[in-house]
Amino acid sequence: MNETKTTTDIQTKTLSQGDQLVNARKEALKNRKPQEQGSFKWLTEHSRNFLASGYLTEGVSPEQRIREIADRAELLLDMPGFSDKFYGYMSDGFFSLASPVWSNFGKERGLPISCFGSHIDDDMGNILYTQSEVGMMSKLGGGTSGYFGKIRPRGAAVKNNGQASGSVHIMQLFESMVDVVSQGSVRRGRFSPYLPIEHPDIKEFLEIGTEGNPIQELTHGVTVTDAWMQDMIDGDGDKRALWAKVLQRRGEMGYPYIFFKDNANNGAADVYKDKNHTVYASNLCTEIMLPSNDEWSFVCVLSSVNLLHYDKWKNTDAVETMVYFLDAVITEFIEKLERYRDSESREDRQTFLFMERAYNFAKDNRALGLGVLGWHSLLQSKKLAFNSQEAYNLNSEIFEGIKKRSRSGLQPHRALNTDMLHLQLGS
Repeated sequence: MNETKTTTDIQTKTLSQGDQLVNARKEALKNRKPQEQGSFKWLTEHSRNFLASGYLTEGVSPEQRIREIADRAELLLDMPGFSDKFYGYMSDGFFSLASPVWSNFGKERGLPISCFGSHIDDDMGNILYTQSEVGMMSKLGGGTSGYFGKIRPRGAAVKNNGQASGSVHIMQLFESMVDVVSQGSVRRGRFSPYLPIEHPDIKEFLEIGTEGNPIQELTHGVTVTDAWMQDMIDGDGDKRALWAKVLQRRGEMGYPYIFFKDNANNGAADVYKDKNHTVYASNLCTEIMLPSNDEWSFVCVLSSVNLLHYDKWKNTDAVETMVYFLDAVITEFIEKLERYRDSESREDRQTFLFMERAYNFAKDNRALGLGVLGWHSLLQSKKLAFNSQEAYNLNSEIFEGIKKRSRSGLQPHRALNTDMLHLQLGS
């Protein structure tokens, strides 16, 4: 009883401190001095034409769309003044928004999510459900991926004296699905299957994308454990031959991606380690390290800060502002799916049916992906070589600062809802 009371007291105190910090930030936004906003110098004619080709509705300028996005974030965050601050940083070129944010945030259609990752189990019902899930995710604007390591290999026994067709054959279903699903005029659907390098189907998997192969459009990846890698290094002949094939294919076509599973799990958020949530694979671009399972299809919202302007924003609250913005994006994602779930429309409820695992993950994790761009531009501006000690030191300084600022920005806003918090920092 006393332990329960102590826990409650701590939570109440934490919530009170969190509320105070959030209120202080609102007050600072409200009372800040007007600042001269940049002139959107980064919006060149080429940039405007590119955005108009599918990211903006007809007749809407980039500046108008940015204001819409900023206003929507302010509404979701309940922070008066946030819109002007975010708009100002956008005008200065400090931020770069992900495609689904440009296209869908604050709109009735689509979802503002960049990446999803599904988990495919070894039964036909789950396989067909996940195929439909991937199709719906693609339709709503996200890049997709899936882990196929649990599927029986080609030739394995199945019920009624049959034989399994194997994981690679099943991947053809997913290629067909994303090929026909439209994301409007923004982009086609894309899918990345991941398979462990020790899976019996691996040699067939490595033929994906080669001339004459029935699978041509999937951007596939292999997952590799430390134990397998060490055996290969120690001289296992079969593993060395297989590794050579992986490297050969990667040199020829850029695939497969190589995902070191133990590295990902060793570097995962502490809460995932404590709760034994395994990171099996990554996303379409091999940049997100999040768990997936029967109940979760991982979801991550993405946008970036521009390192070209690092010296201009490093002593501002630009990082905290972007983290708050990403939190608004995940809030909208959850709210949109809840509207699908509670809708009177059968079509909307059906949409939620195939997005339920993504909804579960977003509710339980609220994963945010804060990325960067412009690293090479920053180095060029400072005349630093990529492999120089100065570049190494600058890289460490940048990401240490981003990590510190991003977490300090989230702590008060999330208050007690930080148990499953995972902030993905990446380039």
